[in-house]
Amino acid sequence: MCAKLLLAIVLSSPFWNLGHPLWEVDDARYAEVPREMIERGDWLTPSLNYFDYVEKPPLIYWLPALSYKIFGVSEAAARLPNALLTLLGMLGVWWLGSWLFCAQTGLWAALILGTCAQYFVLGHFLTPDTAVSVFLLWATAAILRCLRKPEDTRWAGPLAWFAMALGFLSKGLISLLLPCLWTVLLLGFFPELRRGAKGLLFNWGVLIFVLIIGSWVLAMESRHPGFCRFYFIREQFQRYLTPRYARPGPWYYFFGVDAGGLLPWTPLAWAATMLPLLRWRREDPGRRQLALWVAATFAFFSASSSKLPTYIMPIFTHQALLAAELLGRLDGKAARWVRRGAFLLAGISLGAALTACVLAQRAAWLPLPQTAIWAASAFALAQAFALGTLALGRGGPLRPAAWASAANASLLLAAHLGVSVLSAKALSLEISARFSPGDRIIAYDKYLHGVAFYVRRPVDVVNWLGELSYAKQRGADPSRFGDDDTIRRLKTGPGSPRTFVTLENKLLRHFRTLRPKKDFRRVSSFGNWILVEL
Repeated sequence: MCAKLLLAIVLSSPFWNLGHPLWEVDDARYAEVPREMIERGDWLTPSLNYFDYVEKPPLIYWLPALSYKIFGVSEAAARLPNALLTLLGMLGVWWLGSWLFCAQTGLWAALILGTCAQYFVLGHFLTPDTAVSVFLLWATAAILRCLRKPEDTRWAGPLAWFAMALGFLSKGLISLLLPCLWTVLLLGFFPELRRGAKGLLFNWGVLIFVLIIGSWVLAMESRHPGFCRFYFIREQFQRYLTPRYARPGPWYYFFGVDAGGLLPWTPLAWAATMLPLLRWRREDPGRRQLALWVAATFAFFSASSSKLPTYIMPIFTHQALLAAELLGRLDGKAARWVRRGAFLLAGISLGAALTACVLAQRAAWLPLPQTAIWAASAFALAQAFALGTLALGRGGPLRPAAWASAANASLLLAAHLGVSVLSAKALSLEISARFSPGDRIIAYDKYLHGVAFYVRRPVDVVNWLGELSYAKQRGADPSRFGDDDTIRRLKTGPGSPRTFVTLENKLLRHFRTLRPKKDFRRVSSFGNWILVEL
């Protein structure tokens, strides 16, 4: 009964507090784009802040837009598809583990994946990486089914290509490139799998893939000449090969991300991944095949010139499955590695919890509210208990998963209590309450993506371009972009429309030099942000 209850808690965790305020930046951005799709009635060309925004494929916008159509525009409706995809990922590792190893391994893999810290967080935060990681999981599971069980290629082959097509519509070429790279490695290292290659490569799913991707690409190129060059050359190849997006990171960048994102399962997942690679000839083929995906994908993203913590998410699913399989037979040297690593991380987590307690009591300079820091301390403490129970090795994954669920709930509470720092909702509602037709909204130096979502109006930008650079280059309304002179030229006084300006606290002193003191009707503080009414 306890196991069933815990499973229900973990599987339901993506739906906890779906309606929390939108977090900056990605969460708010990927909620606003589909809202504008609905408002404008244009499901082909995404727009952000009422500018064309074609950096990402459309599926991550279509799903929330469909949710808006059914349930109305809200934060919960925006996140519902993402929560369902997160659940689909847990069900995917359950299915893959059940036929590749055994039913218990599949079940444990779902528990482990659902309680990984980063997987849980991204289940509550809108980003393309959740969708692409889930579709890559299903694509690789279907590919493995084709290669290991050629008699199933009639349905597994089309499933693989359909999952890759959905992954492509979520984030682009990696959804084709990574499965193809992994498949080549599998066929090279495991000759016995080659008998299933024909059924994988030649089935009606290939046609479905071409039709889905080709239809979208041709439609976008027809409406936006030069789209293919922009999207494939700049947004795919240049993003990977060049530092133009200013997201550098050393070769070991993703080791830290993976360590933190897998908590509390890090030592178990790392041991489960490394053992098949280090003991290649002695390990089960299924373990080696999964480890090969983790190693190849990790190396691929580590070599990239552009790095973000969310990029590595496609390996979490396979690491969770490997961890579940190892947990069922954990003994000997591997058990000692896991135990030592778990105790080490438990000590670090306990130290982090105590540090957070001290900071909550004494550090008034911290940007987060004191209550949010206490909740973050509870997260670290629960992680310490989860790691401790994992180190003791009793009860399989149930006790660590229970503590990990408590830790994740604490993290969600910390975000809720720190919403004044993470979200622009309060500031946006203040604008809505005071806005009149003809008034203007300006984002100064940094664009808050949540403002347009909550106010339902365009926001002009000053001293900032960011992801709107494409729109400006393609001839967007130049009056919506500006610099300090734009602020200086604003008309104020009796009978003039008001201008609402959002800016960071640190910029207020400089901003005051741009206008006479009498022009400042109201200056309000919202966490790290200032709202100026001129």
